[in-house]
Amino acid sequence: MVMADRSKQQWGSDKAWLWSSDWETVRRKVMQSRICDLRIWIKDSPLEPFIRQLEKELSAKGIHYLPSLYLTDSWGCPDQVPIIGIPFYLSSTLLWRIEKEETGCLEDSQTIMQLLRHETGHAINYAFRLWEEPGWKDTFGSFSRPYREVFYPNPWSRSFVRHICSYSYGYTYAQKHPDDDFAETFAVWLTPRSGWRRKYRYWPAIRKLRYVDRLMRQIRTQEPKRKGGKLVMPLSKLTLCVADYYRSRIKTYAQTS
Repeated sequence: MVMADRSKQQWGSDKAWLWSSDWETVRRKVMQSRICDLRIWIKDSPLEPFIRQLEKELSAKGIHYLPSLYLTDSWGCPDQVPIIGIPFYLSSTLLWRIEKEETGCLEDSQTIMQLLRHETGHAINYAFRLWEEPGWKDTFGSFSRPYREVFYPNPWSRSFVRHICSYSYGYTYAQKHPDDDFAETFAVWLTPRSGWRRKYRYWPAIRKLRYVDRLMRQIRTQEPKRKGGKLVMPLSKLTLCVADYYRSRIKTYAQTS
């Protein structure tokens, strides 16, 4: 496979391949390769600046816990496991181009940071078992409420923060589940210069932000109660070839659109 045959400084050479006359040959080889066979990782990848930014933002809030991260097929946190899954295609500029060609879009820098902050909210919730803390249920609802992919939000509600803009649901993702409500509230609280105290001061959502602010001050000096767990679809388990991965995504998109 072409990515495995090149030097360890693959990220710089990726850029050289992107606009070479040999691009179609490279692309074909990548598309025919199994995802688990791609020589990709987070360390020294284009993801590192975003992770450093996340660590800087947490440190600025007095939080010195950075969740572990791994490459998988989509964004997410395994249920109650404080580890963040990042789509494999974000680990290589070569794969960035393929993602954009296949789907017509690619997460920009702002979106990557928004998603990292959101998933960090989940990871911190799981690491410190915050949903068991006094006031969590009264603030966000029952953590054990059934999780449903399809939900029916109120786009005019001011009881929820507006952060991630998701397909079909706009800025109402916090209304999906209490766990997502917490993660979105955490993300707004963490975002530098978000001005949440001013922006949400007349919204009922301000109560949630103040609760998160108090809770984060409380756990600053605590050790996480859980650090690991079973991963969902780690890179080693992604045995689909890249072409089949995109065919599967197109099929899923067609069924939900």
